[in-house]
Amino acid sequence: MLRRRLLPLFPVALAAACSGDAELPTRAPLGPAEESRLVFQAVDAGTGAALTNDQMTVRYLVRAPITLDAAAVEPASSLEPYAIAHAVAEDSLVVEVRLEAASYHRLDTVLAVARGDDAGPFTLRMARRLARAGGGGRTSAGGGTPAGVGAGGAPGGAAAVPAGSVTLDRSALSAGDRAYQAGNWVQAIQAYEGLQLPDGAADADVRAYQQARVRQGVSHLNRSEYAAALDALEEAAGLRIPSGAASLRLAQAQCAVSRVDEGRRTISNVERMAPQLDAGERASALAMTQYVSALCGLGDLDRASTAMDRVRVGNRLVQELQAFIDRAGTVSPKTDDLTAAVTDAQRRIEAIRARMRRGGEDGDS
Repeated sequence: MLRRRLLPLFPVALAAACSGDAELPTRAPLGPAEESRLVFQAVDAGTGAALTNDQMTVRYLVRAPITLDAAAVEPASSLEPYAIAHAVAEDSLVVEVRLEAASYHRLDTVLAVARGDDAGPFTLRMARRLARAGGGGRTSAGGGTPAGVGAGGAPGGAAAVPAGSVTLDRSALSAGDRAYQAGNWVQAIQAYEGLQLPDGAADADVRAYQQARVRQGVSHLNRSEYAAALDALEEAAGLRIPSGAASLRLAQAQCAVSRVDEGRRTISNVERMAPQLDAGERASALAMTQYVSALCGLGDLDRASTAMDRVRVGNRLVQELQAFIDRAGTVSPKTDDLTAAVTDAQRRIEAIRARMRRGGEDGDS
C-alpha cells in the first residue's frame, strides 16, 4: 500500500500559470536526498475504464527541484500504472506530465509529492477524440497524410471525398454560436466538434471555421479541459488565415499547462503577424498581447517565498495589467475579447492587491 502523505494533484489553471524555469527561485537543500515517487493511471474520461488504446506515450519534465535536470519520453502500457521516481533533497518533487494516445486528446497536467513519499496512484482522465469526416482536418505532426489515411486520401485507401462535395455546416455553426453566447459550454463544444472544413474552402468559410475552433477551445478552457482546448486552438492557429484571437487563446492555453516559454513565443508571433491581420482586429490583438503576457506570469506570485518577493512580483503584475488597461483604452474599435479582458484585468488587479495585503495566501488572482 502506498503511503498517502502527499501534496495534491493540481491541474494548472490560467489563474495560476507557471512561468519559465529561469525565473524559479532556488532553494537550499533540506537534507539528504530521498526517493520520491509518483504513480498514475490513465483512464477514459467518458467511461472511467481503461483507454481503448493499449499503448500511450508518456512525456515528463521535472519542474522542481530546478537543479534536477530530468526528463523522459517513452512508450508505456495504458493498462498499467506508470511510476516516476527521483531522489530529491528539497521539500517536494514536482513533475510536468504529458500523456498521448492515438484515440484521445493530449493530456497535460502537473503532479507533486513531498520529499521521501509515495503519491498515488492518481487517476488521469483522457478525453476521447471525436472522428471528423471530410477534408480540411488536422494532419499529422509532419504535415503529411493523417495517420490511417491511405493513398487515395480516405481511410484504408478508399476514394477521396470529391472537392466541393462537403460544405461548412452553417446550422451547426449557428447552434454552436448560440450556445457559446449563452455560456453553455458543453453544447457549444458538441456543435463545433462536428464541423468539417471542406477542401478548397473559400476564405469566408475558413474564417467561420477558425472562429468556431477558437470558441470551442475557449469552451474547453472554461471547463478546465486543457488538452482538448490545445487541440482546437492549435488547429485554429494553424489555418491559412492569420488570426490574432486564435494565437492569443493558444498562448493562454499553453501557459495554463506550464508551457510558458512556448506561450510567450506564441505571443511574439502575434506581434510579428500584426501587419497581416485585418485592420479591425490588429489594434485589439496587439493590446491583448500585454494581457496574455501578464496571465503567463501569475504563477510567479504563487512561488514567491517571502513577503518581499510577493510585494515585488505583485507590484510587477499590477503594473503589467494596468499598462494593458491603459493601452486598451486607446483602441478603437474594440473586440469583444478586448472588452472582456479589460474587465478581467481590473478584477485581477484588486485580487492581487488583496492577496498581498493578506500576506500572499491563495486567492483567485
